Amino acid sequence: MTTTKITAHTYVCELPDMIQNQILTECEETFKSLAFPVDIEEQLENVKGCKMCDIEDTIDVQKYYTRS
Repeated sequence: MTTTKITAHTYVCELPDMIQNQILTECEETFKSLAFPVDIEEQLENVKGCKMCDIEDTIDVQKYYTRS
């Protein structure tokens, strides 16, 4: 089994599907809870191209980082 090292500079699109889906689900919940409307599908597509450090204001990314 191959392990993926996840750091602040790992792109979401490079993550295994299971982890990517968890992150996208968390982000979707955050986007739905915003006080102003956003295009959720567009924002989720944007998240896929982000580094983990780019979405740390949206979700708790620390729990996904690989411990050294």
